[in-house]
Amino acid sequence: MSKKNKKTVPPRVKRMQRPARLQSAKQWIRTYTGKNIVRGYCNHFAVDWRCAVLELQILGVAIDPSYIAQREKTDAEQAKQRQEKRRQPRSSPRGPDLYADAFSAYLNDDYPALHAFETDAWPFDQE
Repeated sequence: MSKKNKKTVPPRVKRMQRPARLQSAKQWIRTYTGKNIVRGYCNHFAVDWRCAVLELQILGVAIDPSYIAQREKTDAEQAKQRQEKRRQPRSSPRGPDLYADAFSAYLNDDYPALHAFETDAWPFDQE
């Protein structure tokens, strides 16, 4: 009989739902020694910072409102940067002009240039 491969599961604290996290967090807060309790909560329980702030406030931990405002501002800026990056076309020059041959385009992992090189320089029209 063959062995079954067991799938590994993430740690228990990273699989907890909110009620279990809140119960577990009471003990965790007492033993936490780091500087930033929000970041530590995020890492320990695998939640985003908004969830961490909400749950820490439920548990009675005082969190500076300026810290929350700064995180909101940073998130908004990062979202704006991601949108701008998605809107910009790829800046890599494509085409056979950039490379001496198709092999050098392949070595540089520039597959659009490789495709352009092959479609432009391939002798299909010659008879």
